[in-house]
Amino acid sequence: MVFTAPGIPMLFQGQEFLEGNWFRDTVPVDWDQRDEFHGIVRLYRDLIRLRLNRDGFTRGLCGQFTRVYHLHDERKLLAYHRWDKGGPADDVVVVANFLNEPQDGYVIGFPAAGTWKLRFNSDWQGYSKDFEGHWSSDVVTELREYDGFPFRAALSIGPYSVLIFSQ
Repeated sequence: MVFTAPGIPMLFQGQEFLEGNWFRDTVPVDWDQRDEFHGIVRLYRDLIRLRLNRDGFTRGLCGQFTRVYHLHDERKLLAYHRWDKGGPADDVVVVANFLNEPQDGYVIGFPAAGTWKLRFNSDWQGYSKDFEGHWSSDVVTELREYDGFPFRAALSIGPYSVLIFSQ
């Protein structure tokens, strides 16, 4: 969530290795753990790549504008729109599921028409074999107002996971 919010995201020493102890500047990071936790290191690398807009389609994660537009307390699902100037390759939609079960066919609004590519799925088993690997995919919007946007689409999201979409 930190990498999708405005401001400067921070990783604390050892966080990328799922280190369980408090930060101590007298104890160096055990870099040998990078092999054991290669999936989590890749998760952070992928998030940093999106955050820095390295591939040119997530400029919105660099911008300061954020609008939380979907909050469903009972289903524990949150969606927000990030943008810098707006438009294709700039608008980003982040969807977070804080429920302990997947949500399939879940409808949310989208700011523009067309195909929204799934750029990140935190439940991907490539990040950890412990993750469920719930199937999520690109979505295609339909012209029906939803959540204050002119378009909507149905998506599938795994338990305790985050999806990042852009065009």
